[in-house]
Amino acid sequence: MAIEKTKAFVLKTLPYRETSGIFYLLTERQGIVHGIAKGIRKKKASACFLERGFLIETLIYSKPHRELHTLGDIHIVTYYPAIRKDLIKSALRDAVFETFLTNVSAGFPVPELFSLATRFLVCLEQQKGNTPALLWSFYYEFSAFLGYRLNCDTCVSCGRNFSVSQAGYLVFEKGGFACDRCVGQKDMRHRVPPPLLKALALSDDCTLAEGIETLPAAERRRITRLLASYCHYHSETASDYKALEFLDSLLFSYCI
Repeated sequence: MAIEKTKAFVLKTLPYRETSGIFYLLTERQGIVHGIAKGIRKKKASACFLERGFLIETLIYSKPHRELHTLGDIHIVTYYPAIRKDLIKSALRDAVFETFLTNVSAGFPVPELFSLATRFLVCLEQQKGNTPALLWSFYYEFSAFLGYRLNCDTCVSCGRNFSVSQAGYLVFEKGGFACDRCVGQKDMRHRVPPPLLKALALSDDCTLAEGIETLPAAERRRITRLLASYCHYHSETASDYKALEFLDSLLFSYCI
């Protein structure tokens, strides 16, 4: 049996029997880990029950060839109060967590993803106002970490650089955008308007936020779903649309 102390984000929680809980965690070094915390739901310990979005520190008792490990000595590091009390911020966080759960296999070690989640939640906690700018930047960085970086700089067909005033049309299978001249039949569902294309390439949340303010809610939802769909297209769970359905419900419920 191996024992490791680690920080982890609680991605998902499930009650187990009368007093225990099963938790899906994004850890610092092991990636996603499924763990059971025995007795955590006892009445005396009910105040310590973990919620989605908490950052915790825990011991993981793992055995080879097992998918469910044992958790112990759990401490809450922070619960991101500004996100927890805001429905829209919670929705943006949940969209990110569903992306992790449906695109990253358990035990797949990608330490950069823990850093990405940390940056996203810290920025979301501090963000004034509610726009999907951080979520769009997350999708861009997430695709890069998993090896299918979204090319926003040059046309995937002719290789020309995009100008500041030029829109792009996302071509999933080519991993980037095509310009107006190279797109035959324009599919407006795949269009990203200027200057959002350039801001996305820079992962510039401020510029993205400024561009988003001028877009109607329906356009925000369309672009959000487009970027999420790109990540799912290149994952092993491309045929699983549950996360996209979940995202749609979040977008429409909270008018993101």
